[in-house]
Amino acid sequence: MKQNRKHIDSLIAKIISGNANSEDIRELEEWEKVSSKNEKLVKKSRKVWENGYLHLPEKVIQSDKSDLSQSFNQHLFDQIQRIKRKTNLYKLAAILAFPIALALGFYISYVAGNLENNTAQLTQVTSPKGHVSKCVLPDGTHVWVNTGSTITYDISRFNKNSREISLEGEAYFEVTSDIDKPFKVTTPVATVNVTGTAFNVMAYPGENNFETVLAEGSIFLQFKQDAENIITIKPGDRVVYNQLTGNLTVGEVDAAMFTSWRNGELLFKDATLNDLITELERIYDIKFHLQPQELGDFRFRGMFSYNNNLIEALEKIKRTSGIDYYIENKEVKLHKMK
Repeated sequence: MKQNRKHIDSLIAKIISGNANSEDIRELEEWEKVSSKNEKLVKKSRKVWENGYLHLPEKVIQSDKSDLSQSFNQHLFDQIQRIKRKTNLYKLAAILAFPIALALGFYISYVAGNLENNTAQLTQVTSPKGHVSKCVLPDGTHVWVNTGSTITYDISRFNKNSREISLEGEAYFEVTSDIDKPFKVTTPVATVNVTGTAFNVMAYPGENNFETVLAEGSIFLQFKQDAENIITIKPGDRVVYNQLTGNLTVGEVDAAMFTSWRNGELLFKDATLNDLITELERIYDIKFHLQPQELGDFRFRGMFSYNNNLIEALEKIKRTSGIDYYIENKEVKLHKMK
């Protein structure tokens, strides 16, 4: 059967750029087998792609990034100046760094909490889906904000007598030590109190589990349902609290396994497919369906990168488990290979 040339060109482009699914790959492989001419075309296309990338010096890439960043920031500055003349609600969008493959950024909002006397000036740092953001707070504390997460603090009061942050989602903190100004992370479930340490907190809205992992130093947990009971956590401890059951578990873990996301990596050691797809749904803003549901018990070990697209993650699952996939709109259906 004669193939439409535009369709073939599209298949080749998706495959060499890493955006093809298993059906695309299979279709092009069959087309290649039809004639040596087809096979040569695919090889030539790959060569052009690879050489094209090599012909872009790192100096040129960095220069383009710098020019784009400066242009974008100037555009934002002009917008902010216009907004300032009209309202007390200020919003600033800024790129902190070009990602992991042009995907690392953050969104900051400065909001006048009391429009009459401007007693509060709230600052929000938000990571959109698929992005990891990093920011430095006024006290020098470094914060990594995971995909779909937000931290908020009052810049007019932060680092005066205390340092208070509100969190929705997941964030990793490297807190600058200051005994006189305690650092506090507040979530709807619990408050984490520290002076200077490194730790991870996960408290996504709509999820039952609150989780914290301590990498260095010490933290004190105070749950809102039992405010009088304060729990002290030591390095390497992971605390998981279920709001529905009230079940609290504390266990020793390799902290790197639970904090690697800040480097754009997901590490899994004997995790279930259910655990994996929960993270992939957060990153790619897509819904998974298992057919049958028992597939979720399949156990995984390995690393997934935020740099990779969804297809690469699905192909890795397919190679290691024999579980195939089908993508329709923003839904992924997983099933055993026939």
